[in-house]
Amino acid sequence: MPPRTSSSGLIVFAILHHVALALFYLATVLGLFSDHDSDRTVWTLISLIPLIPMVVFQSLILHRGWSAVQDGSAQTMPGKAVGYCFIPFFSIYWNFIAYVGLMKEFNRLADVRGRQDQKVTEGFSLTYCILTATLCLATLAAPFAVVFIWQTIGAVKDLENS
Repeated sequence: MPPRTSSSGLIVFAILHHVALALFYLATVLGLFSDHDSDRTVWTLISLIPLIPMVVFQSLILHRGWSAVQDGSAQTMPGKAVGYCFIPFFSIYWNFIAYVGLMKEFNRLADVRGRQDQKVTEGFSLTYCILTATLCLATLAAPFAVVFIWQTIGAVKDLENS
């Protein structure tokens, strides 16, 4: 049996993701309320900088979630789940597999173990995927991504402790 890994690092990733998200929104709001076009351009460019750590930390959490559900009958592999999210256009479809599929895997494992109290809500990840697929509403997806992150951390902890 392989040694179990701790999920405590996921909390650090989540906090760093949320800090980057806050910086992104702060720079976006400052850009919206700027008086000059040149200031808006600068704030828009500055707001793009936190996107990189946001994507990295969210990808690490997604990978760790898929790693936790690998029992031989999981829908996909961790590297594939994260990697396919970066393929242009295909990622619109794949996000549903990676995010909603992960929640379904957590629920499947909760059913197999007979632990109904460890089930997660699939609706938040479904809403996240729908909002990111409609590019004009993608900025509204961030709160659902936050819920997805904490659901994933909780489910990984449940799997580690069972």
